[in-house]
Amino acid sequence: MLLLTGFQKSDLWGSTTAVQELLGSSSSRSPISEVWFGSHADGPTTAGVASLAEVITRDPKLALGKGVTYSFGAQLPFLAKIIAPAEALSLQVHPTKEIAREGFLREESLRIPRDSPMRTYKDMNHKPEMIYALTDYEALIGFRVPRKARELLEGLDGQIAEFLRRRLQLSTVRGGLRSLIAWLFDPDTTLTANAIDEFASACAHRLEAGNSPSPRTDRLIEKLALQYPGDPGVVVAFLMNPVSLQPGEVAYIPPRQIHSYQSGLGIEIMATSDNVVRAGLTHKHVDATQLVEIAEFSALPPIRLAPEHPAPATDRFLAPVQEFELSVTTLGAREAGAAIVVPGEGPRILIATDGELELQVSDTAHSDLFGPGKVTVRRGEAVFIAATERVLTARGYGQIVQCAVP
Repeated sequence: MLLLTGFQKSDLWGSTTAVQELLGSSSSRSPISEVWFGSHADGPTTAGVASLAEVITRDPKLALGKGVTYSFGAQLPFLAKIIAPAEALSLQVHPTKEIAREGFLREESLRIPRDSPMRTYKDMNHKPEMIYALTDYEALIGFRVPRKARELLEGLDGQIAEFLRRRLQLSTVRGGLRSLIAWLFDPDTTLTANAIDEFASACAHRLEAGNSPSPRTDRLIEKLALQYPGDPGVVVAFLMNPVSLQPGEVAYIPPRQIHSYQSGLGIEIMATSDNVVRAGLTHKHVDATQLVEIAEFSALPPIRLAPEHPAPATDRFLAPVQEFELSVTTLGAREAGAAIVVPGEGPRILIATDGELELQVSDTAHSDLFGPGKVTVRRGEAVFIAATERVLTARGYGQIVQCAVP
């Protein structure tokens, strides 16, 4: 087992306290938005003096297993993150493999450097993802049913409200939403920043008057308009499903589904990719035309995943993907004295979210590559377990989140 040091990112939307508290460090003026654990080149995780990618490259079949190496090559097929939005993330979608390949090759032919802020496609992989809430977690995921969106327009006047009312009434579900979102993001439209601010003010006034059909939505629009005045993404957010996750709950976001995380602390697992197509609520590169082209505009409910129970102390969350699964093992007072088997196999990354746990693997024949067969992890620490290390047991008191290949 190898203790890992994650790659920290400091986007402006990150928290100055949440990740720091999890890692046991003091609050800071600089936000920490994400901590990456994986082998992606854009976020190098270190394992001692080497990067995790370098460790895997030394012997991929031992590190990943023959099956994973055959399917995904000499890289970890998933990327795990601690994520802590204190402000809204951008409105974004992630591509399918086909879209990612086409976009990557197009930007390569245009000679856009891969580290350029104007680059959208960093690799040729898709990016389905799952979010596991460690605290109360707020997000926007997918579009509301148009009938519900029309109901939220009650009592709102102005250019945008009237346009939304007409378009949602007359159009089909998918085609209507696509054309509506395209109009909102079109730079040549008659939509102005003043009109967007007027729409947000109308929501705020309705909330203050106490006659809002959805106080939650009006509070959200008021907040977003203060952060991003005149941004058409504020209006798009009005049309999306608000999602609240309690600690221990999970949502799955497939490629092409529009979403925006709003606040909270969670662990995110995804296919190894950094492809993000943004269209608003951000200071980063925006490609609204591309988002409208590739996004899914069916009005579907968010996908919440229920856990399976492969062992008494473990919940496992499965998504319809080949690259990753997530499980949570909790050792309480009853289990603290005895070693229990943590279900799973293949390459794994474990993140301790509470307590202090002693982890031990059954096969230490390759300790020269993968370190000692027994380590103690505390809240905020993470380890990599190679496929060759096989059976994992845990002893102590606390909780670990395990990211693995199904």
